[in-house]
Amino acid sequence: MTAVAEHLDRTLRSLSSDAAASVEQLVWDVIKVVEIRPGQKLDQGDKAIRIHQAHIDECLKQSAELDWSDFERPAQGEEQVREDW
Repeated sequence: MTAVAEHLDRTLRSLSSDAAASVEQLVWDVIKVVEIRPGQKLDQGDKAIRIHQAHIDECLKQSAELDWSDFERPAQGEEQVREDW
């Protein structure tokens, strides 16, 4: 699991069930948006996308404004050592 996934998991566990469900739905909606191919339109009938569209648009706007040129993935730790069978 990546550091982002671990952090998200810890955060979700620290929230109330309603808040965690809302954050989890937002994450799924963002994933859905970024998986859409260029030129492909969103299904406007998708209720979850309509509900969170403003949040998704803001996340994408902020992401586009970031300077990613010096971004380096943080260390993920050592690989797990397993015994040979």
